Amino acid sequence: GMPLPVHGDGSNVRSYLYCEDVAEAFEVILHKGGVGHVYNIGTHKERKVLDVAKDICRLFSSNPDEVIKFVDNRPFNDQRYFLDHQKLKNLGWSERTSWEEGLRKTMDWYVSNPDWWGDVSGALVPHPRMLMIPGDTSARINGNGYSDSPAHQTNSSQMVVQESSKISAPPPKKPTLKFLIYGRTGWIGGLLGKLCEKEGIPYEYGRGRLEDRSQLLADIRTVRPTHVFNAAGATGRPNVDWCETHKTETIRTNVVGTLTLADVCKEHGILLINYATGCIFEYDKAHPIGSGIGFKEEDKANFTGSFYSKTKAMVEELLRDYDNVCTLRIRMPISSDLSNPRNFITKISRYNKVVNIPNSMTILDELLPISIEMAKRNLKGIWNFTNPGVVSHNEILEMYREYIDPNFKWINFTVEEQAKVIVAPRSNNELDATKLKEEFPEMLPIKESLIKYVFEPNRKTPKF
Repeated sequence: GMPLPVHGDGSNVRSYLYCEDVAEAFEVILHKGGVGHVYNIGTHKERKVLDVAKDICRLFSSNPDEVIKFVDNRPFNDQRYFLDHQKLKNLGWSERTSWEEGLRKTMDWYVSNPDWWGDVSGALVPHPRMLMIPGDTSARINGNGYSDSPAHQTNSSQMVVQESSKISAPPPKKPTLKFLIYGRTGWIGGLLGKLCEKEGIPYEYGRGRLEDRSQLLADIRTVRPTHVFNAAGATGRPNVDWCETHKTETIRTNVVGTLTLADVCKEHGILLINYATGCIFEYDKAHPIGSGIGFKEEDKANFTGSFYSKTKAMVEELLRDYDNVCTLRIRMPISSDLSNPRNFITKISRYNKVVNIPNSMTILDELLPISIEMAKRNLKGIWNFTNPGVVSHNEILEMYREYIDPNFKWINFTVEEQAKVIVAPRSNNELDATKLKEEFPEMLPIKESLIKYVFEPNRKTPKF
């Protein structure tokens, strides 16, 4: 490649700031700054120009000692620029992007978007500038930044700029997938990251809080995703009873946060895959227990027993008016990781007593990959995101005893007895998975999926 010219000895010091942090600073000033005030936008982190050149060489796997070429210092080259930006920090702004990350993203953008920046060969000489050469229309600037032909003294002057050589730019790349995932510390969010790595899909976890629009906008600008996945939410620890005593926090995340994220995605034309819940229904006269009649996607919530379910039902209804959202109703999620405390099987296997009611459930090992495929297909609207059919607590525990622990025992109790030891009632229902099954006909019924994805991989008992 070409040499990398450095003016003087490269000891000049500058403070570099990633462009999107600068844009965010403008936004903070716009909304929080005082009229007529002056704000410095900068950083306290300074770097020598020579160190910057070496970092660039490393990014391109080049040897700095071979690539860097020291040239004459440019006239009036200041030794140091520095701005005190404390006044801006007092408005709540802070630098979010590290030097290493910002430099890498800048390089990636230039490599991936040649059609945007075009021919920049004129800026690659040591002293790029526009010359005023009197009366010489044939003068050209050579690779060292100086004129090849003498200037003729006449009364007229001619502007001469470097004549750039043609750069063979690669053809534009087709848009590729890039996922932005919220819920990094959560169960489903963590599994999504692992699935993306397995499928070779670039992804990043969101850093902003869902209820803070400015932080979400910063995430969108930084990551530039093709799709956003929301696996964040307030479910409560150790269970949804927590939401009964933390209602403001539950509303802030489950309602305000989700709606804000959906609106930001709408503003940027991005599809949002929202992992919601099917725990907003309960068996009723039109959908009696054991009838095989499940609630459909167009049905409105009828369960208001827990505050958690109330917030989820509320936000689902509001999201119906967003045509960029794919809402996935998950129920009693199960995975092959039987050590995870959020796993429904793990929960009931540790209870002293359990109720025995058939329910729709979601086998994450099978359905989470389907949710990624739904994003690829740009599917929208509400989907009952459960395996077809229902399974009861006792049926699951019988499988647990057959495959995992032949000595396992449990005790049943009634819903009325359960109500005496929990704060909020629980949802029990069957969801109609016909819509999802028609889109993905290979999807297994709940009991078959349990055996294939959960119990067989974890089998500890001998096969007969």
